Amino acid sequence: MSKSRKIKRTPIFWRISWITTGFVMLLFVLSPLVALISTSFKPPEEQLVSPPTILPINPTLENYASALNEPAFIRYLINSFAITISTTILAIIIATFATFSFTRLKFPGNKVFLVVVVLGQVIPLSAIAVPLYQNATALGVIDFLPALGLVYLALVLPVAVWMMRSYMANIPKEIEEATLVDGCTPLNGFFRVLLPIILPGIAATASYIFFVVWQEFLFALVYTTKQENRTVSVGILDFVGQYETNWGNLMAASVLMAIPAMLTFLFIQKRLVSGLTDGAVK
Repeated sequence: MSKSRKIKRTPIFWRISWITTGFVMLLFVLSPLVALISTSFKPPEEQLVSPPTILPINPTLENYASALNEPAFIRYLINSFAITISTTILAIIIATFATFSFTRLKFPGNKVFLVVVVLGQVIPLSAIAVPLYQNATALGVIDFLPALGLVYLALVLPVAVWMMRSYMANIPKEIEEATLVDGCTPLNGFFRVLLPIILPGIAATASYIFFVVWQEFLFALVYTTKQENRTVSVGILDFVGQYETNWGNLMAASVLMAIPAMLTFLFIQKRLVSGLTDGAVK
C-alpha cells in the first residue's frame, strides 16, 4: 500500500510575516524616490509645509522648466553624456580583448596579473583622489574632460574585466576550434561567433560602467573647477545656495539626472534578454 505524500504547507503566520516584512522593506526603499518625485512637482509654498504632504496638492511643471532653462544645467548634461558614453565604449572594447587574452591565451603570469588588476579595486577612492589631483595639476589637465574620462576608465576596467571573464570563461573552446576547421581565422571567428555569444555579458558590463560613470561625484568634483566643465552629478549643487535651497528645482534636476540611467537600464534589459536567447540558439 503506497503511502500518501505529505505536502508541507507554510503556516499562515509565517506567510503574513514574510509579506509584511517585504512590504515594509519596499516602503523603506521607495520612500526617498517618492519624496524626490513628489517635491519636484510641488510649488514653493508646498515644499516646506509641516507635516509634509505625500503628493502635491497643486502640481506644477515650473520646477522642471526652471531647471531646463538653466544653460549651465544643459551643459552639465552634455558633459556627462560625452564622458559616460566615451568611457563605456572604450572600456567595453578594452575589457573584451583583455578578457579574450586572459581566457584564451596562455602566457606567463596570466592568473597573477589578473589578480593584481582586481586588487586595484581594494584601494579606497578617497585615498587616491589627492595623489591623482596632484598629478593632474602637475600635468596641467585639471578641467580637461578627456583626463577625467581616463580616470573613469581606470576606475571601471578591473571590474569590467572580471564581469566579462565570467561570461567568456564558460564558453567551450570547441566552438572556436570548429570555426578554425571551417576556415575562419582566429580574429574572424572571434567577431563572427564568440562575440555574439557574449552579448549578454557585454550588455551587463556596459550597464555597470554607465551607472558608475554617470553618477560618480568625487573625481568629477576634484577634476573640474570651472562651471562649464562640470558633470551633472556636481552641477546640481548649483541649486543649493549658501542661505537657502531651491528644493523644487533641485529635485527636478535630480529626476532629470536619473532619467538617462533609467532609460539605459530598460534598453540594456531588453538587449540582455535577447542576447541570452540569441547566444543559446547560436
